[in-house]
Amino acid sequence: MSWIATLSLVLLSLLPWQPAGLTKTLESWSIEPAGAEVNLNQAPPLPKVQIPIRRSNPNLNLQAASAYAIDVETAQPLYEQNANTQQPIASVTKLITTLVILQDHPLSDKITVPTLPAYTPADDLLGLTPGEVFSVSDLLQAALVHSANDAADALAIADSGSREAFATKMNAYVAKWGIEGTQFSNPTGLTDAGNSATAMALGKLSLLALQRPAIRQFGNQGGGVVADAAGRKFALRPTDDLLSTGRFHGIKTGYTAAAGGCFVGLTTINGHEIITVVLGSPDRFGETVQLANWIQANYIWL
Repeated sequence: MSWIATLSLVLLSLLPWQPAGLTKTLESWSIEPAGAEVNLNQAPPLPKVQIPIRRSNPNLNLQAASAYAIDVETAQPLYEQNANTQQPIASVTKLITTLVILQDHPLSDKITVPTLPAYTPADDLLGLTPGEVFSVSDLLQAALVHSANDAADALAIADSGSREAFATKMNAYVAKWGIEGTQFSNPTGLTDAGNSATAMALGKLSLLALQRPAIRQFGNQGGGVVADAAGRKFALRPTDDLLSTGRFHGIKTGYTAAAGGCFVGLTTINGHEIITVVLGSPDRFGETVQLANWIQANYIWL
């Protein structure tokens, strides 16, 4: 292993958390191309990684039941408020559903809508009919942009045969990455019982999500139209009020009476991507802005 890879591994070991497999990726950087000449007396410059440094220490008291913020580049936590307490997360669940689907299905895969569970008039739905055929891409857009519960259920049941079997895959996916503080019982978040996560766990899962270009795109999509194979069109209504500000770029909203207002956001502060999480908030979007403003006022990157 080259000295740059060795030093990089040491630096990464100091971070509070790194996804599994990242070490292996760094080790692959140490493989020199065939025929390359290496001057051992002149080390190449290290890539510049800027570390967030807290420059002041004012308190931030959000009304959210829990909150968390993390710097994407370094995986360094920037803010924690009851971040290790599991909370119901409502439709933020669909972010994990999307991760599980994308590990086994390309966006071009075709899904036939199966028999779906009964919904209430208040549930966010696309209006799917069993037997219709959609691409995985269109159903994921519906689940992330429109927060369509029937789209998430259609993907889960088509993948695993039932929502319960898919929830088992969700729990296995999170366990594979060594992320603690989650429990999933369904792919939508409509049912709060047995479906919860900590704000910290959602921050870590969001780091994984941002490695998927489709999630970045759909999470930042302010509407759109999808269609089944027969050409029937469905308009997507975004649930993320902060997209219109241009300052935030997704990722997923959630709300039930038990969970309260939930939001996993992505913003850029001083050129650095920041993930924010608020759970159980009476004003999920306003408190997300408040948290982002607090980070901008109190951190510099060196």
